[in-house]
Amino acid sequence: MTGDLLHAMAGDLGLDRMLDESDTRFACRVSYSALRFWIQAYCLDDGYGGTYGVSAPTIMRKSTIWLRNLEDLYPGLLNWYRFNLDSRKGLSDVLTMLTAVHDLVKTDDGLYRCTAQHTVTVSKKLTLILGMTDPTNLSSTYPISGMGFANKTGRLSDIPYHQFASKPIRGKAIIKPKDKRHSIIQLAQSLPESLFKRQFNLLTWPVLTAIDQQRRIARAEYVPILADMLHSNGILCQIEHIE
Repeated sequence: MTGDLLHAMAGDLGLDRMLDESDTRFACRVSYSALRFWIQAYCLDDGYGGTYGVSAPTIMRKSTIWLRNLEDLYPGLLNWYRFNLDSRKGLSDVLTMLTAVHDLVKTDDGLYRCTAQHTVTVSKKLTLILGMTDPTNLSSTYPISGMGFANKTGRLSDIPYHQFASKPIRGKAIIKPKDKRHSIIQLAQSLPESLFKRQFNLLTWPVLTAIDQQRRIARAEYVPILADMLHSNGILCQIEHIE
């Protein structure tokens, strides 16, 4: 039952288990990716077909109930979301990120609505798909990485690698392959608050906890564009490869 649920959730989202990843750690990544779509569903469940919106406390409460149900199957999952310290911080960060990238919109009344499906161009090679989307029907996109995914507008591996940052150097990052499908990105320091940070976090999974800002996991397909995004924002990257 436990394995069947995790396999079904991962299959719907097109997610693969990483090398030596336990059931609980895999459940953390899978639930993190799925949380975006659950939050969209909560925003639609306002009694008005999603036109009115729902409050942040409502989203937090429903998200917490869902995660607590998963905790029964995967003990330790709530610790990853920091429920033993400040659960609202992890969920609040997700809500802030989804609003900043315009997956959700915050109304003048302080309520949250899900946006209609749309695209946002991050670069010539990367177009993010945002808003209400069926995550089980992504045949024309690259796979989900973190909570985000991109249109196949070009091969991400064709993005030129910039040796020098295009802005004054503000930090460093090391990108190491975890296996053939995933890489770990180690940032020397947290990224400054910006739209770039929100887009970067959208395309990556946090490692140690849901609020980990310095160690992130990305699908291998996205490593070239993520490295280019970091360089363009003053972060020098050292990319290692599987021997």
